[in-house]
Amino acid sequence: MAKARKRKTSGNKGKDGGSNTTAIFVIAAIIAMLVIYQVNENPNWSNDLKKITSTQNTSAPKQEKKKETPVATPRTEDVKEKKNTSSGERKKSEKSAINTQDGAVETTKTNENLPVYNEDDNYYYSSSFDFYWPAYTQNDAIVEHSYYTLRYNEKTEQADWVAYKLKKMNLEKSKFKRKDDFRTDPEVKTKSATLDDYKGSGYDRGHLAPAADFGWTKEGMSESFYMSNMSPQHPDFNRGIWSQLEKKVRNWAKNNNEIYVVTGPLFKGKSDKIGKNKVLVPSQYYKVILELNGKEVKGIGFILNNEKSSKPLDTYAMSIDEVEKATGLDFFPSIPDPLENKIEQTYNYSLWE
Repeated sequence: MAKARKRKTSGNKGKDGGSNTTAIFVIAAIIAMLVIYQVNENPNWSNDLKKITSTQNTSAPKQEKKKETPVATPRTEDVKEKKNTSSGERKKSEKSAINTQDGAVETTKTNENLPVYNEDDNYYYSSSFDFYWPAYTQNDAIVEHSYYTLRYNEKTEQADWVAYKLKKMNLEKSKFKRKDDFRTDPEVKTKSATLDDYKGSGYDRGHLAPAADFGWTKEGMSESFYMSNMSPQHPDFNRGIWSQLEKKVRNWAKNNNEIYVVTGPLFKGKSDKIGKNKVLVPSQYYKVILELNGKEVKGIGFILNNEKSSKPLDTYAMSIDEVEKATGLDFFPSIPDPLENKIEQTYNYSLWE
């Protein structure tokens, strides 16, 4: 106030200045009251004011900032997909390799998300790695070799069954001769029968999966001589009608492009035992053949006595269902029931010739 009085004594100009000063103080007081009121009534008023001010500032062309294009963070799924499809990587559900069963480079897929069965489908279920195995459990001694698979039975010291795929293209490339390198199977955890078990027994070391079926590959030929693939066979049976059936099956593979074969021993009544490991001598042998080639689908089975025979092979032919009853096995369990019944309930030997 002293300062105001000093300016007041300086003439009319000072008087007008005092009046102006008073007016400014009044206006400022009014504005201050309004501000206090707005803050009390609207706590976010200051923020709103900032927004309004910001909007006004950005409306001027000189102050307008150029928008930055946001960089999208890739989703986890996208990263995984990129990794799987990058060079040198393979998808989990698909792989390319030389298929030892087929002898050709091909793509195989897992069993995930298989389509619903339809009679027009191209037998999608046959792409499963265990399609041609009889039904099995986790407790079974399944031994997978590169060219065939078997279920070993420690009680009989031989395989309950041997299963494999036989293709025309492979048989036509057969060039390796058998070397008779019989040996124990290192993959059988309980140890397989040995060569000594057969010495002096009077029985042949009869192949379940014949060596000639794998003549197109040196490794396959060698694998066929594992003792787990052997069974005590009467010499006249092994070199006679059993050999005839094996040759017939190879011809059927050539005529039908591709077939699935399952074979093994049968025991009825009291069985002889040979060797230190007491290998049981089967009374019979069975063989089951399945053909899936487009719309032409058929199956057939055989059971032969372990003895010399001069009967024609067709007298031993039967349906797969009949072999199932004799063996207690379930062949080709992944085939949809309607088609499985159609294939396994009947047979026609003439269709194979």
